[in-house]
Amino acid sequence: MANGTFAFALPGIWELLIVLIFSVVPVVLVVMFFRLLLRNKRENIRLRLEVGKLADELERLRKQKGAGQGEPSGESG
Repeated sequence: MANGTFAFALPGIWELLIVLIFSVVPVVLVVMFFRLLLRNKRENIRLRLEVGKLADELERLRKQKGAGQGEPSGESG
């Protein structure tokens, strides 16, 4: 009687494996996904700052070129 009770209450290797697959693996995948999202957000912020710096530098160079040569008459673009 006691062996039957323990066998019913204690999980075996297959039950533990199923619990591992259906509970732990999805949690790990969700954590990895959110870490990738946070890294992507930081990378996007860094890229936006870099593009802003380049745009400021380009505008500064255009102003210097415009001040040195006057207004360009035949500029394409």
